[in-house]
Amino acid sequence: MRTLIVNIMSPQQAIGSLKQDFAKALTGEDMGSTLTFPDIETLTYVLLNTNRLAIIHCMTGAGSMSIRELSRRLNRDFKAVHTDVQALLNAEVLEKAGSKIVFNYDEIHFDFFIGKAA
Repeated sequence: MRTLIVNIMSPQQAIGSLKQDFAKALTGEDMGSTLTFPDIETLTYVLLNTNRLAIIHCMTGAGSMSIRELSRRLNRDFKAVHTDVQALLNAEVLEKAGSKIVFNYDEIHFDFFIGKAA
């Protein structure tokens, strides 16, 4: 089962994590699939809005499909779906498969805390 791990890290934390990932890569260890956002606002804008989550739900386990097919399944306007798909492609949540798009994960795990800023 492929899991996309989504987290929130400050730039300093992300640099430390990058160093750890680089060390893992040098040893050949599986680094997994992680998507890091700098703050909750960016995460919410890119991934957690209703329409983009609906795209992920629709595409989970569905294989590759065209944006036109996705918009038909979601019963949404093609142009609006295209805009959301581009944002998810830019965030590397979706991937291109030729002329189609695909969500290559079985699930998403969110790993972050929300609290009072230090």
